[in-house]
Amino acid sequence: MATLKIPGLFIAALLIAAALLMLYTRPDASEQAALRGSIRLSAEDIEDVIAEYEDFQSSEAAEKIADRTLYRPALLDLDCSDPSIEAFHYELSGARRFLRRLNLRVNAEEVSTNELDSLLKVTDGRARELKETWLSARRAAFALGPKYEKNEVENRTLRRQALEEQAFEDEQREGHSA
Repeated sequence: MATLKIPGLFIAALLIAAALLMLYTRPDASEQAALRGSIRLSAEDIEDVIAEYEDFQSSEAAEKIADRTLYRPALLDLDCSDPSIEAFHYELSGARRFLRRLNLRVNAEEVSTNELDSLLKVTDGRARELKETWLSARRAAFALGPKYEKNEVENRTLRRQALEEQAFEDEQREGHSA
């Protein structure tokens, strides 16, 4: 029995070392799959906003044509000086570039779980920012309205007037409800 103690200890040490090695070097495939799925969902949120804008931009539906020509013509102007519309177009172009590179990064063979987690945070942030700027740009374009022309000074005046009118209407409603 004394002869099996040294080889037994040696075999046990090898098995423990192998188990620890497998435990610490094995990529957590299920966590990475979940992160990749979450990144895809966030990317779809970005794609949805892009699709909404492209539908607004080129749809043949009567309501979309009216929206882009009568209510929000400023939203199609890439040179519009309104800060909200300008921010949306900036975010939109950045989102398109981001999506083009995203699949390569997500599907890279040697990507770590930490890198995927970081990429998820970035993708979520971009999706949220794009959605917020889209809604803000739509409101700004509606405030500029059908009188919008590519005249920077006049557009600021129109926007200011629309905001003042809206504030006045809000005060009127609050006065009647009180």
